[in-house]
Amino acid sequence: MVNGGASSWRVVLAACLTAVAAVGSAADDIGAPRDVDEWHAVLAEAVGEPLIDPVPRGFDLGLYPSVGVVLGPPDWVGYQLSLAVSLNGGNAFSLFAGYGYERGPNSESHLATLGWGGVRRLTAGRPQRGFYGKFIRYRRLEDFDHGVHHGVSVGVEHGAGAFGVALEFGLARSEQNHWAPVAQIAVKLAAPVIIPLSRAPGTRPEP
Repeated sequence: MVNGGASSWRVVLAACLTAVAAVGSAADDIGAPRDVDEWHAVLAEAVGEPLIDPVPRGFDLGLYPSVGVVLGPPDWVGYQLSLAVSLNGGNAFSLFAGYGYERGPNSESHLATLGWGGVRRLTAGRPQRGFYGKFIRYRRLEDFDHGVHHGVSVGVEHGAGAFGVALEFGLARSEQNHWAPVAQIAVKLAAPVIIPLSRAPGTRPEP
C-alpha cells in the first residue's frame, strides 16, 4: 500500500511538471513583451480577440452635404437637399446640426435639425467615412393648398461612403388646425468630410 501510494504521488508530480513545461513553451511562443500593455496586446492577438485602441481621439469637424429622394407623406414623393455639420469630441461626445430644403408637388419644407452623432470613420475593406445620427427636427412646411404648417419630428440616419438612408416620423399643424403627418424614408447621395481640429499626442491622423 505504501509503495502504491508513492507511485501515485510520482504520477501526479510528473503530470504537474508536464503541464508547467507546456505553459512555459506556450509563453515562449507568444514572446516576452517589455510592459503590461504590450503583453495584453500580444495575448489578445494570440487568442484571437479584437483589440480596442485605448488612445482617445482629438476633436474632428464633420461636413455631410447630401441630396436625395424622399418617399412618404406629407408629399409622398419629392427631393431633399441638406447639410449637416458635426463636432466629434473623441470618445466623449458627438453632436451635429443641420439645415435642409425639401420640395414635392404639393408643398415645400425648410428643415432645422439637431442630433446626436455625425460624420465618423468606418472600418471596412478600405478606410472610408460615414454618418450616423439620431435627431429631432423642426419643419416649416408650406402646403400649397392649406398654408404654412409648423411641426416636429424625430428620426435616424445612417450613411456609409457616398450612400445614406434616413427615417423620419412626426406631425405638422397649421394655424387653421390642419394637420400634416410626416412618415418618410429618404435615400441619399452624400459626401462626408472629416476635418481634424486636434489630435491626441503621439497619434497620427487617420484617412
